[in-house]
Amino acid sequence: MRFFAWIALCLFAVLSLTVAQKKGCFCPANWEPVCGSDGRTYSNKCSLECRSLILIKEGKC
Repeated sequence: MRFFAWIALCLFAVLSLTVAQKKGCFCPANWEPVCGSDGRTYSNKCSLECRSLILIKEGKC
C-alpha cells in the first residue's frame, strides 16, 4: 500500500511542476529576434509564445 502512495505522490509532484512551468514561462536568453502580432520585437520565439502572441515574421519589426 505504501508503494502506491509513494507512486501517487511522485505523479502529483511531476504534474505540479508541469503546470507551474506553463504559468511562468522559462525561456532561453538567446537572441533570435522575432516580430509579434502587437508590433513589438521579442528576443526569441519562446518569449513571444509566452505572451500568447502570433509570429508575424522572423527578425526585428
